[in-house]
Amino acid sequence: MLSYANMNCLERNLNGDDTNMNELDWDSLRYFLAAARTGSLTAAGRLLGSNQPTVGRRIDALEVQLGVCVFQRHSGGLTLTEEGRRLLEVATAMETQAANALRCVQTNQEIPSGMVRIAAPEGMGVLLLAPALPRLHQDYPELEIVIEPSSAYADLKRGQADVALRFSRPVEADMVSRQVCEVGFGLYAAQDYLNRNGVPTTVEELRGHHVIAYGEALKEQPENLWLMEKAGGAVCRVRSDNTLARLMALMSGNGIGVMPHLLMHGQPGCVRVLPSQEAPGHMLWLAVHGDLRHVPRVRVVMDFMYELLQEADSLISRKN
Repeated sequence: MLSYANMNCLERNLNGDDTNMNELDWDSLRYFLAAARTGSLTAAGRLLGSNQPTVGRRIDALEVQLGVCVFQRHSGGLTLTEEGRRLLEVATAMETQAANALRCVQTNQEIPSGMVRIAAPEGMGVLLLAPALPRLHQDYPELEIVIEPSSAYADLKRGQADVALRFSRPVEADMVSRQVCEVGFGLYAAQDYLNRNGVPTTVEELRGHHVIAYGEALKEQPENLWLMEKAGGAVCRVRSDNTLARLMALMSGNGIGVMPHLLMHGQPGCVRVLPSQEAPGHMLWLAVHGDLRHVPRVRVVMDFMYELLQEADSLISRKN
């Protein structure tokens, strides 16, 4: 149990009245916020592009500096203490204010230059956006693009990204969104797999094949439920919530998977299976915080992304 003196010390720290707070850098709070939001040192490391030992050391150092324990460690992960909950409230407010301050500065820029951070689903970020960046830099060489591929939604309000691609319309306050296209899904497999196991010509024949499905977090997605229903008693050889992991498993001949047409166009060695069967699709949205939508560098990146995805969608508009 923390002493009354220690709790007062925390209160002074959180209110900026303690000299230790002058030495508390924002990076330490980033590690704290990631751990608090994920409930795990490992998950926080993945979120920050770091690792478990580094996150643990940063949290330990933060607790020593504040003189309090902000987490209870247990086999299931991390649980915030009372002091940790108070710090979370303050750190979240600081994060929001920092993002607001950055947006205020950025709105005064007129030349499309500087950094733009894009949060996108893994497949979109890696397979579509990254290869197309030379086209953007040809017109705007002073832009620096940071792609954050993840299945989790970035919090634009807290400045975790400038622009986001999402499979659902943003509902948060202050967000501005633009509908891009409908992303359709179908069945795909490597030609090598089909050569070895035969090409299914009916849904009934699909049930005798191996399939590649979503992992635990995304298993309730409509296209995955559709796959499991169509495949029936098929053997599931690989599961993953990561689009690129499923794609590599598919390309390596592990089985038949449900994939976005947008990503499969032109993938070497992969072919559409049962083209008359169309899985449920998702509408794709571009989202940006309202304060950034007129910033030149953000505006040109959003326009580029919209045109790129529209162009890619037109290539596969005939889903069959």
